Amino acid sequence: MHLITTALSAAIILLAASINVSAQPHMKDPLWDRSTAMQFVDKARAMDSLKPMYEMARSGDEAGLMRALTGMSSDPDLTAPSRDYMVYSFTLGLGDMRADAVSSEVMGWLAAYEPATWVAHEEHPRMAVPLFNVRAAAQGVANGWERQKALDSAERALGEQPAQFISEYLAATQAGQRGYIDALERVPFEKTLELSRLALEMLAGSPELTHLAARAAIASGSSELLRRSIALGQGPGLARAFKDAAAELSAEESASLLEDVMEKESDSKAALAIALLAPGTLADPAVRDLMFNAMADQNLGASVALVLGSSADPEIQSRLSEIATGGAGLEQQRAQLAISFKPARRVD
Repeated sequence: MHLITTALSAAIILLAASINVSAQPHMKDPLWDRSTAMQFVDKARAMDSLKPMYEMARSGDEAGLMRALTGMSSDPDLTAPSRDYMVYSFTLGLGDMRADAVSSEVMGWLAAYEPATWVAHEEHPRMAVPLFNVRAAAQGVANGWERQKALDSAERALGEQPAQFISEYLAATQAGQRGYIDALERVPFEKTLELSRLALEMLAGSPELTHLAARAAIASGSSELLRRSIALGQGPGLARAFKDAAAELSAEESASLLEDVMEKESDSKAALAIALLAPGTLADPAVRDLMFNAMADQNLGASVALVLGSSADPEIQSRLSEIATGGAGLEQQRAQLAISFKPARRVD
């Protein structure tokens, strides 16, 4: 187990240290046309080549796997798009295998892979990006393995003492912490209730526990603990807490939480709640009225305008138009701002 952990840690370090090639601020020469490059990808040959490579990985034939990878990446009979596609596809496939399926040498090679096929960024044509980003795929695989490894450890820790769970969570990488969050769905609610309470007690000294405290509260079904987590929480964990609440709570529960945060918490927390909770609760007339009443608020009005303006609901758009033409002051300005965010209608 120690060797597995060491190999995985080494692979992650290599991946983190690698140069980010997801985009380059200058144009690569020559630059491929995206659709043309895809026509040069030999997917049938890729399928034939990848199967024995996965068998090598499963059997532990590291030397054979490295020979196959290096040979594939330099095969003169393959087009550049095909070479990149094959290495990229192999990398993605590793995500379905156990964390110790390949060595740190293989993961390090993938982390350092230099793509040969560059295309223009779809939104920023002067930016060059790899058509098949092998390095990003390798990082994603390593993160997934780390997350799964953490999930296994988290279940054991939570089965013993919540304090041990929290200690390991704080020491984990970002990917590892996601694994600990995942574990909350696999244990009895009594355990998550105990964990949420303990995390709340520690929040003042460890604000990085905000997401954990809130997520445990959601898993336990305690709206009181969730609201306390948000009231005491700080940092990026707050956004994750609101996102989880929006995804897991009913519309009625989300609306109640939104109203509570807007009434009791700071403007910064209220603005975050508006952005993440309001879009899914606008069908509630009370939430609509709450949003329209807050549109003239000096600090929250812009957040409200963005949410209302992004809604495709005809009644909301009609109310915005009325205020934009017949209103006054800051409320009118915010309504006009909201209309500028109006989603484009589809043309079939």
